[in-house]
Amino acid sequence: MHRRIVLSTVLIIWSALTNAQSVNLSDSLYQVFRNKPKPSLKLDFRNSFITGSTVQIGGVKAGMSFGKTMNIGLGYSWLYSHFDQVYFQQEVEKIGRLRMRYLGPYIEYSFYRKNPWEAMVTANVGYGSIFLDPNGKRTGERLFEARAFVYEPTIAFEYKIANLIGVGAGYGYRLVIRGNRDIEQQFTAPVYVLRFRLILDRFEKLWKDRIGKEE
Repeated sequence: MHRRIVLSTVLIIWSALTNAQSVNLSDSLYQVFRNKPKPSLKLDFRNSFITGSTVQIGGVKAGMSFGKTMNIGLGYSWLYSHFDQVYFQQEVEKIGRLRMRYLGPYIEYSFYRKNPWEAMVTANVGYGSIFLDPNGKRTGERLFEARAFVYEPTIAFEYKIANLIGVGAGYGYRLVIRGNRDIEQQFTAPVYVLRFRLILDRFEKLWKDRIGKEE
């Protein structure tokens, strides 16, 4: 199943690159970073798996965009789905809610752009924690907590609506390295991304045009 998804993704990318004008990949990083940086804000929800069960990972990313080609910033992600796990405390069976959250930098490169379509590759790196919440109410108690390092590369396609909002989808993989195995779950898994982006520089231009007319 996973091989079919990867193959389909490769075929889609190849079709896009051979049937439309791509971004000039020969542009140097020096040229890209000469552009004036502009703020960027994104929300994404990734469907993934924990030990074979489907879960949703929420995320928010804030950063700076250089020439609409390179995006660099900081992202925060958390396990959005309710995922219960049985554990034993003093030989008594109990149920706790699994929590996973991590914070770290990301970098995104847009390798294809032809309005209203855009394609990009993203590398997310995060450091955070995995633990059980014994009552599921975020009271601060953490059981079996482990520090975790997360690496998550993805590829995505985006469609712009009125050049104000970008919506899209993508595919990737999440690699999780953690300090201990007290929580017996598998967190390394494929990732399916749903994106929502506010094109802030466009909103800024509309706002300035409106102010100019009022003056």
